[in-house]
Amino acid sequence: MEFWDTEDIFFDGDEYFDQMVKDIDQAKQYITVEMYIFNDDILGKKIVAHLINAHARGVKIQIIVDGVGSYSFFSKLYGIFQKKGIMVKMYNPLPFYHPFYGELSFLKKTKIFATRLWRINKRNHRKIITIDHSIMFSGSFNLASEHTRYHFEKPWKDMGVRVTGEHVKFAILNFKKNWKLRDYYRYKKQIRSSNNVNWRHSPLRLNHTLFMKRYFYKNFLQKIHQAENRIWLMTPYFIPKRRLIRSLGKAAKRGVDVRLLISLKTDVHFFKWLQYFYYAYLLKFGVKVYQYSDSVLHAKNYIIDDFMTIGSTNLNHRSFIHDLEVDLVIQDEDNKKKIEEHFIASTLSQKSITLEGLKQRPLWDRALSRFFFFFKYWF
Repeated sequence: MEFWDTEDIFFDGDEYFDQMVKDIDQAKQYITVEMYIFNDDILGKKIVAHLINAHARGVKIQIIVDGVGSYSFFSKLYGIFQKKGIMVKMYNPLPFYHPFYGELSFLKKTKIFATRLWRINKRNHRKIITIDHSIMFSGSFNLASEHTRYHFEKPWKDMGVRVTGEHVKFAILNFKKNWKLRDYYRYKKQIRSSNNVNWRHSPLRLNHTLFMKRYFYKNFLQKIHQAENRIWLMTPYFIPKRRLIRSLGKAAKRGVDVRLLISLKTDVHFFKWLQYFYYAYLLKFGVKVYQYSDSVLHAKNYIIDDFMTIGSTNLNHRSFIHDLEVDLVIQDEDNKKKIEEHFIASTLSQKSITLEGLKQRPLWDRALSRFFFFFKYWF
């Protein structure tokens, strides 16, 4: 592989986190955690304990969590890390959150509130952990017990990747851009000779700027337009832009095998009504739509001919317009075969949506679908 020394795929949350804990326990220098959800639950506390042990051995640890996804993190876990001297930053806190909010002047409160209100819809949806500048974990797994069968009766269906190699420094460089710009420029200068890779060609697709967001969205559309054999999309939240919907319809019309696997069960309850809005259009062109019902489908896996990604990007407005996301382009041919087999197995025995079934939906159900569709920009 050009960028990674090793590349391992995980379809099981327990195996993914067991390997993560092993690597944390062997860390010697540096760990970064960039996480949308870091829960104060059984799994979260387990990861906290191992991070604290690593810090006690002299490992430098830096953590960034999202102000919405990990809001509860600061009620308890933040205090635990703070007492141990581990640095934690919150990405885009909610408008009223500030550790010394009551002591600030009215003018300062107003300024903070206005700034954060303006940025409230911009979230850090990434799930990245790096260890010793050479190991990286990424995918759709948050640090939450819902992803593990030991702590949850029916764990969510997710996918993760563990890679090793020099190119992991590219992920750390982007982490430091969120941490502190001064650290970013220092690290960039430090790794320039060993990791001078253009972000357009990196298998690690990160979207820090509006330009990068637009580039990767257009790149995704381009791959759909050029697809010859298959477009298989696994996503829990399917509220894409109209241009993407039309592209999928055209691809199916010209004979490409277009399959869409979406979760029947969801942690955002009204999403099922939002998603129904596009099904009729896609079905008319021959797109096959499946609803995964065994558990909550949370994986984001996209297969377009031989191009495959695993990551955090959903097919919705939030991922393509608002949030910071990360997707990893799979390089290893054996892993590609595993992903292909996993997608096929995931659709077996799952309910497929048909035009006849859509017509039988109650009037109130269709009305809700149209109502929630007006707010698609926020989801």
